[in-house]
Amino acid sequence: MGWDFPFYLAKPAKFMNMRMITSIALLFLLITASVQAQTTYASQDTIYRNAVENALLALKQGDCERCLRQYERAFSISQNSTMSTLRAATCAYQCGQTEQAKAYLKRAVSLDWLACESMWNTPGEFPEFTPLRGSTFATELVRYVNERKIAGGISTDLVRRLQHIYDMDQAIRLRMDTVGRQYGFNSPEAKPIWDKMRQIDSLTLPQIEEIIQQYGYPGKKLVGEKLSITAWLVIQHSNFPTQEKYFPLMQQAAERGDLAKGNIALLDDRIRVFKGQKQLYGSQVQNGPDGKPNGFHPIEDEPNVNKRRASIGLEPLEEYAKRFDFTYTLPKK
Repeated sequence: MGWDFPFYLAKPAKFMNMRMITSIALLFLLITASVQAQTTYASQDTIYRNAVENALLALKQGDCERCLRQYERAFSISQNSTMSTLRAATCAYQCGQTEQAKAYLKRAVSLDWLACESMWNTPGEFPEFTPLRGSTFATELVRYVNERKIAGGISTDLVRRLQHIYDMDQAIRLRMDTVGRQYGFNSPEAKPIWDKMRQIDSLTLPQIEEIIQQYGYPGKKLVGEKLSITAWLVIQHSNFPTQEKYFPLMQQAAERGDLAKGNIALLDDRIRVFKGQKQLYGSQVQNGPDGKPNGFHPIEDEPNVNKRRASIGLEPLEEYAKRFDFTYTLPKK
């Protein structure tokens, strides 16, 4: 799924202790695809990027014909952006091209129904959809999304609950990243955010435990790929006994394809490090005397760590280290 909008990707800051690395660095490794501030598009082709930017400008100016022409130009290169496809549907509808609008709507929903629903339900962030609220366009969008949910066996009530928990978990950490990088993670400015984070974590964990008790692990088949990490996130941010308690459950979820194996690897490493054992995948970073990340906690069979990482879809450790601003060299066998 692509987005086609300027999205500045958080880069893990230089944390002062292991607790902070645990609380923040891992979080931002999850929700970003890169560590450098950049603009994210479904395609990096220059013609594509210019076309979607011009299309959005035309949409905002009310020029539906120019908007459609630019999106058609972009889609001749790539049509993997949910956001641009939904916007193209908007242009088509405004131009009276009903069948084309329906085709784009179906395509957008098939790419990511949850993203479509989220964009539609946040008018403050996506005002371009406002003129179509209450129209047949809105009715069709809701119908397509609901059809997709039913076809996928998605529990809509559970999706809403998990989305709320996910938003709570992420928002406070995004706030901490902003303040921490500006003032420092041990600064007076950061303290109330740490307090708020602990308060939120104390609220989200019981909710996740209740969901697990009722449904088992809420994975991809039940709530979709995006929200399948919600319970994992909350458990990652909990205490060690809780992590250890739910590790077998999440391991089973990963084995049946309900949770990414890379997520389990990170939790596995976390538990091993807490126990004083060597980690398997090198996900746990340690600090130097200056409080800055400078290497990894000891790794089992380190010369082969990148093979293990590759087997579960993780990048080489050399690239992972760059996220924390230090250089890593894989030891020779």
